[in-house]
Amino acid sequence: MLYDRDYMREPEKHLVKASIALLWVLGACFIVQGILLVYARFDLAEHFGLSREGIAHGRVWQFLTYQFLHAAPWPFHVLGNCIALYFFGRTVEETLGTRRFLAMYFTGGVAGGLLQLGLVMLLRPHESAGMVGASAGVMALIAAFCRLYPEREACFVIYFFPITLRAKMFLKIVAGFAVLGAILPWNNVAHAAHLGGLGVGYLTVEMLDPDGAWIRWRNSRAAGRRKPAARKIREPRPAPEPSLASIGDDVDAILDKIGKDGIHSLTEAERRTLEAARKKIGGR
Repeated sequence: MLYDRDYMREPEKHLVKASIALLWVLGACFIVQGILLVYARFDLAEHFGLSREGIAHGRVWQFLTYQFLHAAPWPFHVLGNCIALYFFGRTVEETLGTRRFLAMYFTGGVAGGLLQLGLVMLLRPHESAGMVGASAGVMALIAAFCRLYPEREACFVIYFFPITLRAKMFLKIVAGFAVLGAILPWNNVAHAAHLGGLGVGYLTVEMLDPDGAWIRWRNSRAAGRRKPAARKIREPRPAPEPSLASIGDDVDAILDKIGKDGIHSLTEAERRTLEAARKKIGGR
């Protein structure tokens, strides 16, 4: 389990939409897959998971459909991918935009599938069973995040012990495990698919912005949109001078107040009334 320590502010909702929609889609697909498997004994992974036999029979759509399926009925596989998609995907979508985000995600999934199938065909130790999961696309987003924000820190909880790593170090560790697992497979995880997704994410950002200038410009634009518009401060309008018709009626009351409480007890309005009376008298 992980979270991004520096990602404290909420992204703009109108910018971050595909990443959240993908979470709902993956969750819905897993529920349908689990119901069919448990109650109808029908395994969607056998028909829509990515396999060497399926591609050999022309089922090229498996490069897309396998990305929406997971190991069922246990939820740990889909849950891990959704957590990573939530924390890394929102930031990548906010920075690169929805179209680039989706293109990177699905391209990473296809590239990961191709690389995994290639290793299955070339190296015997690899399992030839069908492959399912959104991991390759999620790995593309993780690599893009680490390339965009290499100094950000993420905290990983492993067996209840938190470990904090910078994004650039985290990317090196994930890539190292993917390379090792692709060469020496020790479980049924498609490590080569992870490696293919990582490569797509990193190279996409590298081609888009090798020196970081475009990313900085886009972030500055986003910050400008979030900045509240400056408000013009209006000077308070001076109170209108009392009319000459009311001066005579008020002066006697003001003079009585001065005689009783002193001139310091007068209000600002009463002082203006006396001043107007003085000017009136002096003008005659």
